[in-house]
Amino acid sequence: MREIQESRLDTAGWLVSRTRGLLAPLIASTLARIVSQQLGIALLVLMAAALARAVAGEAPRAGALAAILVVLALLKAGLRYAEHYAGHWVAFTALQRLRELFVTALIPQAPAATRGRAGAALVGTATRDIDRIEVFFAHTFPPAVSAVIAPSIALTWLGTAVDAGLALILMPFALVVLLIPLVSAGTVWRSAGTVAAGRGEVAAHVGDDIHGTAEVLQLGAQDRRLASLAAADDRLTRARTASGAVQGARTGAIALVHAAALIAVVLVAVRTGASAQEVVIALAVAVGLRGPLGGIDSFMAGLDAALASAQRLRAIVDAPPAVTDPEAPVTSPGTAAAASGDGAGPGVRLRGVSLTYPSHIEGAAPAVPARPALADADVALPAGEWSFVVGVSGSGKSTLASLLLRVHDPDAGEVLLGESRVADLPLDDLRRRVALVDQRPTLLIDTVRENVRLAQPEATDEQVREVLAVVGLTDWVDGLPSGLDTTLAAGRTEVSGGQLQRLALARALLAEPDVLVLDEALSQLDEQTAHDVRAELERRWPGRTTLEVTHRVDRVPADAHVVVIDAGRIVQRGRAGELLAESDGALARLAAR
Repeated sequence: MREIQESRLDTAGWLVSRTRGLLAPLIASTLARIVSQQLGIALLVLMAAALARAVAGEAPRAGALAAILVVLALLKAGLRYAEHYAGHWVAFTALQRLRELFVTALIPQAPAATRGRAGAALVGTATRDIDRIEVFFAHTFPPAVSAVIAPSIALTWLGTAVDAGLALILMPFALVVLLIPLVSAGTVWRSAGTVAAGRGEVAAHVGDDIHGTAEVLQLGAQDRRLASLAAADDRLTRARTASGAVQGARTGAIALVHAAALIAVVLVAVRTGASAQEVVIALAVAVGLRGPLGGIDSFMAGLDAALASAQRLRAIVDAPPAVTDPEAPVTSPGTAAAASGDGAGPGVRLRGVSLTYPSHIEGAAPAVPARPALADADVALPAGEWSFVVGVSGSGKSTLASLLLRVHDPDAGEVLLGESRVADLPLDDLRRRVALVDQRPTLLIDTVRENVRLAQPEATDEQVREVLAVVGLTDWVDGLPSGLDTTLAAGRTEVSGGQLQRLALARALLAEPDVLVLDEALSQLDEQTAHDVRAELERRWPGRTTLEVTHRVDRVPADAHVVVIDAGRIVQRGRAGELLAESDGALARLAAR
């Protein structure tokens, strides 16, 4: 129980520390809530007192009473509005900051942390989890503070102005109502954590299914995927049912305590001979306290869910980045090609590079050591040339390309861009100098123009059209309803897989990188279109260093430099024509498949 409380407090402290500068409006919201609740109790007391006087035969001053009630009601409504406005301003501002923090934290972790199932789970955290944290800011601090202060003020007034005995009778009931949520906090906290994990599992499963719909249908795996999703839904339903049972029992217990408080007031009044007016006023206060005291129960369930979601968010935000900027960065990498003045892009070199992807999951049994994705790779790719890296699926060719952009850092060895290690370059500088076009690029829900000039937002339409012409998309764009202003979205029929790959290539070209990495980036183009795109790229930028990762050996020119990878090891390198002449060589065997 103590560990749970410490975990809750630690998570709450982390949330507060990430949203500094919002204390003033939060206090204003709290004060507005307390005063509003006092006015609510005052309205009940005034009406109860008037009723008691009327029963006693005293003529009510209806006009004055009505005026007072109207004024108090309007003040209460205004304060209630102020409470919600200030509270939700704090909440939405805090959520905005948390989303910015989330994205900022992902930058050094991407793209390694945003692919596949992890990416689907991240979407759930960035949307649903962060949205649930709203409860912590908008519905936690003001209700928690007012649940203590508002009853204290009301009971103090009742004890001094009406009857101390009746106030003392209500006090323990108020304390019990405050304690019930705290006593059940451990159980609810565990249930909320289970529910949050279940929601994340379902979100990740749905994300995977949406992303891989084509593969699932093609392989006839839809029934298995639906059954797996149903099982995840069942686990989430059981967790939510258990959590709801605890919350329902807690709410029922609080309702019983409130009812017992009213009965106790009447019984004590009968025994002590309190006047009817005192009893009615005490009952009015007891009824009025339901709102302030009920605030604890109302926000506790949401608070546990919010803190559980915050823990998931914190685990991502505080995760160590896969790569970091160097302590002593090199500002401009020197290259032999650049020094010679021939204008060629920098060469690429791997020296004794090895990398094994982490496979152990925290909390699981020790995993069997994974096979290295790359093992002792030592290869140089010529400056200013179009080189190829080939191999079967899973051989490690994409890993080689990703190391150049520091998606991961190698376990051993070093990767060089020109004469500089990529680990010594600032990440922003490296990402400006090296552009990667993936096999499955991202399509933004935006215009064609904004999709292309993502890295160069100030680029003119002429520059955009120039790179679109290089990749052969000018006629396609001109045929769209609004040309460059046409809004695109993933899944729409006007964007085929090949067109999407060429859009991504145009986007990379507009950034004018020194090195262009194509990771199966032309795989969905027919042979003639792929040939035309390569020819146009070499004609427009003859000195650019280009690295193409592909399994299509038949598309590798005979004079191109090629590296063959098998099971994480470089097994051949050299000019394609010479390697193909070796009938028993690795490249020849790939070509014969």
